Amino acid sequence: MSETTFPLGLSEMVIGRKVEQRFGLLGLGRLLKLVELVIERMDGSRAAPTAVVAWGDFLAALHCNQEDAGEFLAYCEHARVLDRGGEEGRLRLTLVGELVARFAPLDAPAQAVGDRQLFSTDKQWVEWFKSDLNRPPYLLNDSVTRQLFRRWCVNNITVDEVEAAIERAIKAGEAPHPAVLHDHLKALRADKLRALT
Repeated sequence: MSETTFPLGLSEMVIGRKVEQRFGLLGLGRLLKLVELVIERMDGSRAAPTAVVAWGDFLAALHCNQEDAGEFLAYCEHARVLDRGGEEGRLRLTLVGELVARFAPLDAPAQAVGDRQLFSTDKQWVEWFKSDLNRPPYLLNDSVTRQLFRRWCVNNITVDEVEAAIERAIKAGEAPHPAVLHDHLKALRADKLRALT
């Protein structure tokens, strides 16, 4: 299983706001405990983060009774952030939708080079754009965008360089669309090359 860092911002996610509105802060705490439970115990053989948990362990972790747990899980299933099933008399929980996009481990860890951050998979760029720039999943999962991200990995494009490209795009009055940023990245690299000669 690859190492997962738990990102901040659960309360700012759509599901976080919905759960807080429906169940209050206690519900938000239970959502956090649910995600932690799945991430800590997840079965690495499945594509989506999945954990099989004894009902007693689940109830103890969420500090609730079976009726409250059932209502909470049903709400999360209805909101399409959780799939629930049974496995040998135990509870099988799978993160889906918004939660899997945010909390799933990346295929390979990010590498730090000085103060710069390099990614080795296009999925890491997708996660960075989703979490840091709040870009929509449909744009980031587009085949052309994913191809650009793979090119960035091969060319060792760093987060610092993308942030510099974003600044250039904003100054030019352009949205930080990956294709626009790719053009600015090429211009930045060309400027660097000219400065060296």
